[in-house]
Amino acid sequence: MRVLLFSDIYGEQWAQDLSILDETEKGGWLWLDVTDATQCEVEQLGQRFGLHPLTVEDIVDDATSRDKMERIGGYALIMYRTTTDMTAETAFSIVVGSGWILSFHTSTAQMHVDRVLDRLQEHSNELYGSSFVVYALIDEITDWLAMTMTRIEHDVVQIDNTVITQVPEEHSGMLQHMGLLRRRIVGIQRLQLGKPDVVRRVARVLGSNDELGHHFRDVCDHLAALGSLCTQCEVVLSRAHSNFMAQLSLKMNQTTHGLGMFSNRWLVLLGLMLPLQLVAMAFGQNVYVPWMHSDKPLRFDTIAPWLGIMGCILLAFAVGLGFAWYRNYLSR
Repeated sequence: MRVLLFSDIYGEQWAQDLSILDETEKGGWLWLDVTDATQCEVEQLGQRFGLHPLTVEDIVDDATSRDKMERIGGYALIMYRTTTDMTAETAFSIVVGSGWILSFHTSTAQMHVDRVLDRLQEHSNELYGSSFVVYALIDEITDWLAMTMTRIEHDVVQIDNTVITQVPEEHSGMLQHMGLLRRRIVGIQRLQLGKPDVVRRVARVLGSNDELGHHFRDVCDHLAALGSLCTQCEVVLSRAHSNFMAQLSLKMNQTTHGLGMFSNRWLVLLGLMLPLQLVAMAFGQNVYVPWMHSDKPLRFDTIAPWLGIMGCILLAFAVGLGFAWYRNYLSR
């Protein structure tokens, strides 16, 4: 467990347990951020700040959480989900009361808190109170989602260009990459769905001045742009997937055609060789061959029958090969 206590009086303080609250005097407003809180620790804070048991249950059971904003008694519960590695979702719970803020998250979302602290130091002279901390947390998570989607867009455009300019043999692992990007896009879309309504409700409750209301409207604009970017990337990725599958289909048809031509040529050649083989087998049997017992020396007239047989065989092969070539049997 890691606890951050930030207030307009004491500034930034860190601790490993909740005992830091006992050392803080009342006055001003404070922000208590708890990382990797256990159920017992959340219940302890709930008793101290008067949280409803259902609120404690929503904070602890973040596996079924969704983006929402609820007014319960004198405080408001804000559930604003984020992502850690483009695929895993994690809940970021914010409880806003009168002069205090509680935030709960896992250690993977600690980067949002660190960036909000940097922003608070930059705007130390322009703080609007605890509402500004809520806005900063929501805006930081929204910017992180937008930055994640921008990286996904870069990968999608790169895939689209690669599919157009390269041949299918160079697309090693392209389908797996497309599937991974689609899963990331669906994850961002799922995270983005309920956020505009949550931000508008938070703006109505906490946007007490025009400047802060303008900030919340800017967050809504970023969420709208995020949704449009998700849709655009999905369209581009679908087109790239269709083009890639069309190239694979064309390449497969070309390969099938090549195999068909190869098999046809060999089939023609085997068809021509079969009768020649039968002739050769007939003369290779143990039968009487003309001039087999002749005592004359080997001259042209003694091997004339053999030359005649071979000539007939070669002539028949040549005629068959020429006929096959003429009928385009060898070029199909």
